[in-house]
Amino acid sequence: MIIGELYSYLDTIAPFNNQDKSDNAGLLVGDCELEFRRILLCLDVTNKIVDEAVDKGFDLIISHHPLMEHPISKISKIAPLHALIRNNINHIAVHTNLDVAVGGIADLMLEKLGFPKSDIVIVPINHDGTGYGRIIELDVPVFTDELVEKCKIAFDSTVIRYIDSKKSLSKIGVTSGSAEESVEMALNAGCDAFICGEVTHDRMIFAADYGLTLIEAGHFHTENIFCDDLLVKLKSKFKEIEIEKSTSNIDVCDYSFQRLL
Repeated sequence: MIIGELYSYLDTIAPFNNQDKSDNAGLLVGDCELEFRRILLCLDVTNKIVDEAVDKGFDLIISHHPLMEHPISKISKIAPLHALIRNNINHIAVHTNLDVAVGGIADLMLEKLGFPKSDIVIVPINHDGTGYGRIIELDVPVFTDELVEKCKIAFDSTVIRYIDSKKSLSKIGVTSGSAEESVEMALNAGCDAFICGEVTHDRMIFAADYGLTLIEAGHFHTENIFCDDLLVKLKSKFKEIEIEKSTSNIDVCDYSFQRLL
């Protein structure tokens, strides 16, 4: 099977033309006319994941985050990109095109949380109305502690950092990964709560000042959910191709917790 056929299918799920103008999603290593046999899925292309691909004979890696998001002036011998090229491993990234896609990561977040579907976008970026995040309105309001517990389970989050508005929450916004501008836009859209992957300290202060429940559930954790979903879709479409989720696809961070007396 050639890469171009797979690329065309991915384009139907999450059109590459809809990616953010600052992004670098697409076929980053390899050529559309090349053949491949085995696909490895991951969130980030790390040295450990490239080693796994080499050891197990995978010749194509599909990740969410692009290995090269900005122009590169040097490739060192210890860089994952160097290892990909040296071992003839192809690389496709489905990044912001999947973030904004219908059925993409924001919709997966709602599904994992057990919330209804929504077509209300927080940050539109394309002419077709697609953009970052979704907003839903619950029939039965929840409180912050309940929403935090839902996030722990939905995203298998190691740490939840949050601002509690102490109010009942009906209108809830969600977006994966980094969510700087989305916080204020969610508030302006009337959200009582906003769930995201990560935000800076000043956004937490903003939420506290303006009475917005803000839940930071982890960049890795809110986006890693794409792997299992894409695995199912690819296996259904390409039954003759071996496809696996990387066993090295883990949160690279360790966490230390203060013990309260």
